[in-house]
Amino acid sequence: MNTFINWNEIRVKSERGVKKTTCPNCSESRKKKNDPCLYVNFNSGVAKCYNCGALGFKDTKEFEFKLPRQDWQNFTKLSENLVKWIQRERNIGQNTLIQLGITEEKYYQPSLQKEVNNIVFNYFEGNKIVNKKYRSGNKRFTQSQGGKSIFYNINSVIGADVVYIVEGEFDVLALREVGIKSAISVPNGANDNDEYWKNSEKYLKEIERFVICVDNDEKGNELKEKIAQRLGRYKCEYVEWQNKDANGDLIKGCIKESLSKKKRFPVSGTITIDELSEGIFDFYNNGLPQTLKPKHESFSEINNFFSIMNGHLVTITGIPSHGKSEFSEWYTLNLINDYDLKASFFTPEHSPLSLHQTRVIPKVIGKPFWKSQGERVTPSDIERYVKWANQRLYYTMPEAGEVANWDWIFDKFKEQMFTYGINIFVIDAFNKVQGASTKEERDSVLSRLTMFAQTNNVVIMLVAHPTKMRKKDDGTYEMPTLYDVSGTSDFRNQTHDGYCIHRDFTDNSVMFCNLKTKYNFQGKIGEFTILSYDIPTGRYYTQGMNVPLFDMTKSNEEPKQYELTPNVEEWEVKTDCPF
Repeated sequence: MNTFINWNEIRVKSERGVKKTTCPNCSESRKKKNDPCLYVNFNSGVAKCYNCGALGFKDTKEFEFKLPRQDWQNFTKLSENLVKWIQRERNIGQNTLIQLGITEEKYYQPSLQKEVNNIVFNYFEGNKIVNKKYRSGNKRFTQSQGGKSIFYNINSVIGADVVYIVEGEFDVLALREVGIKSAISVPNGANDNDEYWKNSEKYLKEIERFVICVDNDEKGNELKEKIAQRLGRYKCEYVEWQNKDANGDLIKGCIKESLSKKKRFPVSGTITIDELSEGIFDFYNNGLPQTLKPKHESFSEINNFFSIMNGHLVTITGIPSHGKSEFSEWYTLNLINDYDLKASFFTPEHSPLSLHQTRVIPKVIGKPFWKSQGERVTPSDIERYVKWANQRLYYTMPEAGEVANWDWIFDKFKEQMFTYGINIFVIDAFNKVQGASTKEERDSVLSRLTMFAQTNNVVIMLVAHPTKMRKKDDGTYEMPTLYDVSGTSDFRNQTHDGYCIHRDFTDNSVMFCNLKTKYNFQGKIGEFTILSYDIPTGRYYTQGMNVPLFDMTKSNEEPKQYELTPNVEEWEVKTDCPF
């Protein structure tokens, strides 16, 4: 267990960035009193001494939470039965239990409706216990009411170069058994949510390398992808356990072998053929990679000749007022609903955002917002939308004094990937971001956008206005292509995929045209279809079909929440209560 220092006792000349200085806890007692053994990160508000191991924290405001009871009670002595059981069943020794602060406590288990003996995993942040997770002898789980949602063993990452992320507290203990101290566990099993990432951000945002060591099953693989998405795939490696998890490999004696075979996520840079072999065999056995396209039948014609992919920059163009923003929003909402994704919109043209929601809600619910347009959404519909959108839909807007230039945009995208796990970024529109006034600057920005999409395996939807199009003899305008986008031909050259929305005002029909798809299997360039547009709901659909009135908030399950009693238990026991 660590000792702690008062943040106000740290002495440096400038409280900015990362500094090294003397430690108020141990420097006075050392021979080298002036040795700068204390690492201090003023950006994240954490400090760690590399001589005595003392930790320091600067108070910051985060999510509201309730601390578990801090009144002193002696829970430190573990019963002989518990220690022997963990050694026998988990191959974890007493020293690790002591180092990680494992305790034993009688506590009320709601599912059992009685007070029972429990293993207690104490969630320390600094010198405070901010949450407790209780596991009874007969495999029931609960935690402190209103406790802070944060990674387990978060203190261990301060000053670390490499951090290991696992899926359960016992896996943290397993890694400690083989000498890995900077290991943390997600608090809710395979369930991913924004709150514990937000609470842990200051500890993780400057770590340069992560090793993802989650469970070897379908849910674990999904969690691995979500973690890499937040942290940045270029920062991450991953481990494939030979058994279910780290503790399983520890028990079987193969944990070090598995750890020695870490793999990298495919990102831009130097790649060996050996690293590509897994993907090659995957294509060989399973065919072409998955493309993204809305699943509802109202997109059936578009899906015949157009789709997008993760890692792609998608450019959308069209004459002003022809509906490119409206359609792209409808398209993106369907993608996040169908594939359980998250999207962030930079849409300064649609301020104030609360008013803009009156256009988004009909697209999601399938009813108009305003009473003048027919049977409108109800208050319960709006409440259901808020719940549906709360962890799917985000907006990027500059605060007072901030300038929305391209450096600011990329910084915000990185923050949102970490904190919220964003998969799709929508920029509406290119000319609303400052800092690309010359052709060279525009070309550079497009290169950064394509590289960001590829490196982080995200989709960037970029709305870009064309130059003024030529008016035809019949009074209509020619349909723009990507070469017609104002400023540079690189809108055609650098984008992976692109489409145009072109409206016929005589009958309110809309043409969707594939201007570019990177790969042949994604679609056919030049193909188009005619869509109808329903004004009350803002929904587009294949001409000749009925208006799609499905409710997205009812078409999928609600976002997964942490269950105190997991569907699959972490371990088996042979008695009702082994300790």
